This record gives sequence, structure tokens and C-alpha cells, in this order.
Amino acid sequence: MAREAANQQPEVITYPDPPDFLSQKKFTLGTALKVFGPGAIIASITIGSGETFFASRGGAIYGYAIIWMFVVGALAKGALCYSANRYITVTGEHPMTRWAYLFPGPRGWFPLAMFVVSVISFPSWAGGLSVGIGSLVDLWTGGLFGASAWATVLLLAAATLAWVGGYAWLERAQTVIVAGMLLALLVAVIVVQPDYLAALGGLIPQVPEVPGWLAQKYPGIAARPIWVEIVVYTGAIGGGVYDYIGYTGMMREKQWGLLGHHDLARMVEGYAEAPKNTRLALSSDDAEVAKARAWSRAPMGDVLVSFAAMVFFGALFVIMGAEILHADQTVPAEDNVLTHQARFFTVISPALKYLYYLAIFSAFFGTLYGLWEVYSWTAYESLGAVSVRVRRAGQRVVRKYVYLYTLIGGLILAWTVGDLVIIVTPAAIFGGVLAGGLWCFGILWAEKVVLPPAYRIGKVGWWLTLFAGVLLTAFGVMAALGYFGLLPYEFV
Repeated sequence: MAREAANQQPEVITYPDPPDFLSQKKFTLGTALKVFGPGAIIASITIGSGETFFASRGGAIYGYAIIWMFVVGALAKGALCYSANRYITVTGEHPMTRWAYLFPGPRGWFPLAMFVVSVISFPSWAGGLSVGIGSLVDLWTGGLFGASAWATVLLLAAATLAWVGGYAWLERAQTVIVAGMLLALLVAVIVVQPDYLAALGGLIPQVPEVPGWLAQKYPGIAARPIWVEIVVYTGAIGGGVYDYIGYTGMMREKQWGLLGHHDLARMVEGYAEAPKNTRLALSSDDAEVAKARAWSRAPMGDVLVSFAAMVFFGALFVIMGAEILHADQTVPAEDNVLTHQARFFTVISPALKYLYYLAIFSAFFGTLYGLWEVYSWTAYESLGAVSVRVRRAGQRVVRKYVYLYTLIGGLILAWTVGDLVIIVTPAAIFGGVLAGGLWCFGILWAEKVVLPPAYRIGKVGWWLTLFAGVLLTAFGVMAALGYFGLLPYEFV
């Protein structure tokens, strides 16, 4: 009886009418900005780590030669996010739900594996980021309480604000933070006046040389295998699967495509009850195909704006790190992860350090604030993929547990480890890079199996997603081998 009830969906699924600006053939920046929203959250929760700290650290160590890692990494992760967000928009179901019964083997093993990697990463980023910003606040207060104490205060404050604010406030606040950080960087580039030709040379893929002074001045950094160090940058920029599972889930709030279907819940339940690996009952009518392609422009615009902002921020911080810190043999590390970057602003006027402090605090606290809701959606989409009970109960059923677990785990790491880079390195490698590569392959396989050809991602998107899968998997394997000390000597 349950199967019969679930299969009482329309034989052919139709789409809500897209807004006129999405149906127009010409895709413009204005179109992208109109749909920009969920991407602001992802941009802001990564700007505080990948684009500010790790980008400037990379420039300080390797100079301009590291720029390509941030650009290519952002391109790969942008393709990853678009492919997933497009899938949920076109089908109405989260990729994790499809993966629960798509692959051979025990039901749900693939989404559960993604969830395990993600849930281990939650406290790593919360604890690491709180220590980073806590060390800066501790400097402002003259070392009165210590970085770990300030990390505790900031973790509690961010969790409380996120709990009270919810999604709507989160999206608005993070959009303002991204815009404010953009303004601050535009001021900074005027201050620095970098060598643009050298920066362009950094776009050429290359394995950067380790400077001779690094072992003498920073032996701990020099002892890290180079593939561990530089792949952590790729893992930090743009986030990881611990963010993307939730990011894709947040598309539900926008009701794009089939997410706005009047009977979405019953439709998705019907997917689950259908024979395994059968194609979805999407209409072959040209008008419906056109609607689906119009709706797919919404996630494309959101991803384009957010990842363009990440590339812009990341490239500028690499340039400033190379221009100022590399020449002075100074690297953001240990308890000085954010203080040295103030020189990006003070090269003209000492008073501009306050502009930096405002920008960096906004970026890091914005990251710390944004991750709670994203992680809650990640947990819900992961568990909901394998549990009908969780899926029907909604995101609220897991929210309090995610907040509590992330808070306690983050506090433990802040007080016991107390070093941003050490705390986040495993999460960046395994959740930010390696799992992202596997995610791309999973999306392409799901499209091939369940989507009629007319509804699949276009050729450019397909090749970019495949490129992202190969690149992130290869980088992740190299970094994982280096992390466990298994890389051949010539790669260390």
C-alpha cells in the first residue's frame, strides 16, 4: 500500500514557471546578482580562512607562484557547487538522497561516508577559526585573557547569534559582510600597488619553490610536506563538502525549479519508491525542458558571483602576501596568523591598520557565524538521505545537536591544540579536497543514470565537473599521502 500511495504522483513532472529574467536568452551580471543569496553564505564562511589567512600565508611563503592554486581551486569548486545545486533545482531532490540508493553495496554507504568526513570537520573549522580571531582579539587587549579564552567567547557569541537569527538574517548579514570585505580589499590594493606582471606569471601552474629562509625562521612550516601545505590552501578556499552538502540543501529556501513544486514532498518520496536507477518522469515537452534550463540559471548565477568574489579576494591576498611579507621573510603562523597582514594597509598610513582590523574581524567572525546553519543543513541532508523519519521531520530536528557538538568539539580543540593551521589541516585535505573530487564523480553518475538527456548538464559544465573531480581527487590523494608521511622523497 505504501508503494502504491507513493506512486500516485503525476506521470509526468512539470515545472513552475520561472521568472522572466531567467527565461531571457542573454545571461547578464544583473541576472546573476538577482539570484545571489545562498552563495553569499558560502563566500563569507570561506573568506575568513581561505581567502584572507591561507591566501596571504601562501603568498608570504611562495610568492606569486601560488596564485594559480587559488584560481584553479576556486574554478574546480565552483563547478562542483554548480553541478550539485543545478541537480537539486532540476530534480527537487538533494544529491545525497539520490546517492543513498544509487551505488552498489549497502544502502546509503556513500552519503554516510560524506557525512562522517563532514561531521569530523565541523569542530575543526569552528575551533580553528575561533583560535585565529581569538589571537587577534587577545593582541588588542594586551594578552589579558589569552587566545583560547577569547576563542571561547567568540564561539559562544557566534553560536548564539546564528541560533537566534536563522536563515533569513544569515543571508542578509553575510551579503553585507562580503560587500564590506570587497570595499576593504579595493582600498588595500591601492595601498600596496603590486607588480601585476609578476602576478600574471603566478597564474601559470607550477610547483612553487620553498624559500631557503623558511627552514631557519619557520622550521615547523618547512617540515610540512609541500603538497600538504599547498593543498590545504585549495581545501580552505571555497569550503568543502561539509559546507556544500548544506549549501545545496539551502536551495530549498529559494524554491528554485522543482524545489517550488506544489507537491514536492510526495514527489521526492515517489522517487525513492521507484525501481532502482530508473530515470525520473520528467516531461519530454520542449516547453518543460526550456523551463528546466531557465531555472538552472539561478544556481549558476549564485555560484558565479560567489566564486568570482572568492577568486578576487584570494588573488589579492596572495599578491599582498607576496609583495610585503615574502620580501620581508614573514609568515602568518602560530599565534600571529592575522597580525602581520595589517601591514597591507599601513604601508601608506599607520591609521589604516584600523580599517584592516575591522575588515579581518568581520571576515573571520562572519565565517564563524555562518558555519552553524550551514553545518545544520549538512547534517540534515546527510541523515535525511538515509532516514525517512529525519527527512520528514525537517532540519530543525538535528539543529540543536549540531550546534552543541560543534561548540563542544571546537572548544576542546581551541584549548588543547590552539593552532589554526594544525587544527584545520585534516579537514581541509579530506573534506575540502579529496571528498570534493569524489562528489563530482557522484554527481555526473547520478545525472547519467536518472536524468533524461535533455535535462543533463551542458557540455561545458560536464567537462568542468569532470576536471574538478580529477583535480581534487589527485590533489587530495597527494596531500593525504604527505600528511601520513607516505610521499616519495622527491615530492616532499
